[in-house]
Amino acid sequence: MAPAIVTITTDFGSGSPYVAAMKGRLLEACPDAVLVDVGHSVEPFDVIGGAFVLWAGTRHFPPGAVHLVVIDPGVGTARRAVAFELGGSCYVGPDNGVFGLVLAEVPGTPRGVELQRPPDASATFEGRDVFAPAAGALAAGRKLSALGRPLDAPLRALPVEGPQVLWVDRFGNLITNLKPPARPLVVGGREVKTVVRTFGEAPEGEPFVYVGSMGFLEVGVRQARADDFLEAHRGTRISA
Repeated sequence: MAPAIVTITTDFGSGSPYVAAMKGRLLEACPDAVLVDVGHSVEPFDVIGGAFVLWAGTRHFPPGAVHLVVIDPGVGTARRAVAFELGGSCYVGPDNGVFGLVLAEVPGTPRGVELQRPPDASATFEGRDVFAPAAGALAAGRKLSALGRPLDAPLRALPVEGPQVLWVDRFGNLITNLKPPARPLVVGGREVKTVVRTFGEAPEGEPFVYVGSMGFLEVGVRQARADDFLEAHRGTRISA
């Protein structure tokens, strides 16, 4: 049998000891697990950006993987700690909307539990003390139903209202929550009229709209940063 895969997405930052601490708990529960870092550079507390990174980074993993996400501004509060199965894989993390794109884009109905919180768990690091042990247990073959009580309410949707920028990538491209077809957009009050298929077809020094590799409309500037050009950022409003 192939070793279990566990992916990890956080806002802890590159090289954070908090990530290593969670990996220790994962390997404690499932020593043979293959641990894959999706990313740890999501802006602190950015649930919406984290939702995009989680979905974009995990969508091509094979069924059976366990996807752990800890972007949790409500750590230690009454927000639910959850684990659920969808599309043949399991997801573990806080129920604060960070699973919103997964829920919207992966076919099927989630089946999940509210995780039991160990009495000695830290109120400020549930990633280590609640989520990582649960993800490790699932990777080791433990049944989902053994980790807590069944969810009694739907998981939270992505906390966005209307078209907007979901994510700004390293190149300054603006990934929106709009789907094809590609068409002119207004980004933060500035009109983007040019529509192209790919970067090489775009005129230099001019923003353009295209269908990105993740299936959403994106805005770029050829060999430049659209976020700087349009003074846009995660959460900037879009209209078509």
